[in-house]
Amino acid sequence: MAHRFLKSNSLLILLGAAGALIFIFLYSRVSPAASVDMRYSRSQIMERTRSYLLGLGYDLKNYQQDAWVGMEGRTHLYLQTRVGMDRANEIVRSDTVPAHHWYVSWYDPSLPQSQNPETFRVWMTLGGRVLGFEHVIDDSVGRPSVAAAQARAMAEAFLIAQNVNLQEYQLKTSSDTKLRGRTDYRFVWSRQDTLGEQELWLRVQGNEVGGYRASFVLQGDFQREYGDTFTKMTFIVTASFAALFLLFFFIVVLFLRKYHEGEVGTRTAALVFIGLFAISVLSALNQYPVLGASTMIGDLNKANVRLVVFGMDVFIVQVFFSVMVFAAWSVGESSSRTSWPRKLTAVDSTLFRKFFTADVGEGILRGYAWGLGLLGLFALVSYWLTKYAGVYLLPTEVSGIAEAYVPAAQPVLAGFTGAVTCEIIYRLFFISYLSERLKKPWLAVLAAAVIWTVTAYALWSVPIGHPRPGLYLAILLLFGLAFGYLFLRYDLITTIMANFVLISLNAAIPLFSSQGAYFVPVQWEVIAFLAIPLVVAVLGLIKQQRFEFTLETMPQHIKRISERERMAKELEIARSVQMSLLPKSNPLAEGYDIAGICIPALEVGGDYYDFVSLGGSKIGIAIGDVSGKGVPAAIYMTLTKGILQSHAEDNVSPKLVLSKVNSLMYRTIERNSFVSMFYAILDLQQKTIRFARAGQCPVIFTQHADRDGLFLTPKGMALGLEMGKVFDSVLEEREVLLRSGEVLVFYTDGFTEAMNKREEEFGEKRLVEAVSRHRTRPAADLIRGICDEVKAFTGDALQHDDMTMVV
Repeated sequence: MAHRFLKSNSLLILLGAAGALIFIFLYSRVSPAASVDMRYSRSQIMERTRSYLLGLGYDLKNYQQDAWVGMEGRTHLYLQTRVGMDRANEIVRSDTVPAHHWYVSWYDPSLPQSQNPETFRVWMTLGGRVLGFEHVIDDSVGRPSVAAAQARAMAEAFLIAQNVNLQEYQLKTSSDTKLRGRTDYRFVWSRQDTLGEQELWLRVQGNEVGGYRASFVLQGDFQREYGDTFTKMTFIVTASFAALFLLFFFIVVLFLRKYHEGEVGTRTAALVFIGLFAISVLSALNQYPVLGASTMIGDLNKANVRLVVFGMDVFIVQVFFSVMVFAAWSVGESSSRTSWPRKLTAVDSTLFRKFFTADVGEGILRGYAWGLGLLGLFALVSYWLTKYAGVYLLPTEVSGIAEAYVPAAQPVLAGFTGAVTCEIIYRLFFISYLSERLKKPWLAVLAAAVIWTVTAYALWSVPIGHPRPGLYLAILLLFGLAFGYLFLRYDLITTIMANFVLISLNAAIPLFSSQGAYFVPVQWEVIAFLAIPLVVAVLGLIKQQRFEFTLETMPQHIKRISERERMAKELEIARSVQMSLLPKSNPLAEGYDIAGICIPALEVGGDYYDFVSLGGSKIGIAIGDVSGKGVPAAIYMTLTKGILQSHAEDNVSPKLVLSKVNSLMYRTIERNSFVSMFYAILDLQQKTIRFARAGQCPVIFTQHADRDGLFLTPKGMALGLEMGKVFDSVLEEREVLLRSGEVLVFYTDGFTEAMNKREEEFGEKRLVEAVSRHRTRPAADLIRGICDEVKAFTGDALQHDDMTMVV
């Protein structure tokens, strides 16, 4: 089967190999990041700056330092406009134009940043050449001052000592600033060459040279054009983050709704959340040296600032994205398993630690092939755009890679987190979810690609470099369509691995373009990290095992969906039975107003009421509650109704009727089941009501408007619990004479046990008070008034038991 897979995908594998070769051949010509040529590691740069400052006579005892790479993207972009991408990369790499640099800061770690009496800054090119330094002291610090001529002489002597050929420069401006305890001087020199203007400033503070810096001056027209582009990109970024927040709430709210409906599961989503969050934390830890390097937070010192930034990154940013992915996976998984169950097989295999399966191997190889193919294709397109279409690309930031504890791991970690996040949200969730609603997968792919275009800037960067805003959005849309095609054509792991290859290799360009001895083994480490998935793929293809869910490993929510559908059918049957057993109309009796109601719960609880015509001037009134839920309760309701009606017509004694019903019920129902019932016989001529109670709620009896209702509580036990001897001895029958205006309320415990969200019960006291408030109304209105009060009390809380009442 491995041979068959390789044969059937040979064209795709060749496409990937061709893409890799094209990218290797062109990346230095089309990628601004290829202008990065680091000759020294972070620790080596820090040591060189230490030696430099010590050589200037500064005491660095008790000082610590931070170092990070600064990208002069504007300078590189300007050079592209003058000489093209290929030549711009050569110039920056030659170290002749001050573009990319290391920024090294020295500070007292025991003090807040705002209270450091003096700090030091050093700018050094990636090749190790000093671009400048600065000794920062407060304006209030006093120093012996010198005259302007002496200050200029000091400045020129210092620059000559720094191997600056001042004969190539002309003094552009000079100024002095008189402070409280000293006079500072600032001198600016400039020189013109074929590329443009380079500027050099130097500051004399008191009687020392306090700093200098060489920089490249961008022309006015370019500055304005770049400013317009930057403004547009800032708007896109802001809109992208705002849209992403809206997306977060949409996905999470949808998840919560579906979770409460039992349509989604969380087991595999939890595994995805844990894995993604763990890798995100590992990435943040790897970048820890550079976190918060240029950030100031109140009076915190550098160490605490770094901790705060780390905490915010991990526990706010990463939790935000991990929760979003968790919810997107839960909903997308449910939709995908319904429409395309095989699209998650390889990911399932990985989540359940079956790494070496053919499903995983095929997905990884396809993903690598497509990722390399897309990267090579985009390199060709970028080459044509930059060479012939006048398109310029802004370099992406490389900060956080060279400064990392393990530089080779950072592109891979970034690739994993970025690919998993994007593909689960935009492909698994949106395409699967929208396909269910739009019924057209390609329309779902297009919609998902549009959403990706609007929001993905916060999660994903265009490979190679950033073009102008309009072209940038168009490229995002095309990549969104490409990833959507891969998801429809193959599966989720293919799209994840394709995106992983794009992100990782693009992030690793500065490492591969650096020629320093330190970075040679780093490059091999990157290759080794990227080869790990390929090794897993090869082993999976060799072993040729397919992943299938067993009953034990099948996600619980799939079982729950099936169970929920079965229960829904049962409840529908039970509710239909329950409603069919209830009286179709209320009895008409001269001098009496009688009404009944049964409000079924989400789960049918088996409540029952009935009116039995006994002939002459008598009416039987029954209200009961069958134990259990669903279909079994409905069956027992049917049985109870039949037994009651078969014995009620021949007897005028409620006790005798219940005794016979109990005897038959005991022989019929299971031992753990029972029926509670209140049965009464209303004599219209004698104006009496005779009743007996078999474990049912008492009846509320209101006699006068100025009195609270009384409970009629004759003794008795539930039907079906005992053969008859004990039942008959306990059961008590009573009779009450009825007068005009008096009210009898039969009810089940669904009224008294109705709960609000604070889990407070409505209770007998509130029920009696409600009866008293509405006692003068017609029977149907009285019931409606009580139901309204119960609803007002429970609010949005779910009804868990039937509510049945007869008045």
